Amino acid sequence: MTAVHHPTPSIRPAARRIPHDVPLLRPHAAPRTPPLPSLARDLALPVGAVGAALLVTALLLTGEYAHTSLALGFFTLLALAVTALARPRLVPVIVLVCWMFFDGFMVNGQAQLGWQQADRTSLLVLAAAGLAGAGGAAAVRAARRSFARDAGPPAGRGTRAG
Repeated sequence: MTAVHHPTPSIRPAARRIPHDVPLLRPHAAPRTPPLPSLARDLALPVGAVGAALLVTALLLTGEYAHTSLALGFFTLLALAVTALARPRLVPVIVLVCWMFFDGFMVNGQAQLGWQQADRTSLLVLAAAGLAGAGGAAAVRAARRSFARDAGPPAGRGTRAG
């Protein structure tokens, strides 16, 4: 048995015409760098957690856990780098994860968190690094938007000639 059904029409839909007075989208603008993909910005928290775990492991294996100021410097650089790539809403969580790894393994040992003077100071240092990373990334994004807005099409171009 065969099924009989109507043939599909071979008529293509009419193409949309662009009015002649609509400006083109920056035909001669300088090439822009693509924005950071949203997946990379969303994965900053897991990357920060894995980076903190690997940093703790490396510091414990090399015996640098006794030098808490050096370890805090490494964690500060990690927090700065990861928060520069992260979405702004993830910055406090990334700072908190970095602090938990630092405080639990480097300061107090045995994965115990504390709230002594060294613990509070390290939290403030990591929070400042997170704010600096997020603030620097926001300033770069604002400068790019401003530059892209100011670098419109050249004068006399940008509209279609009829």
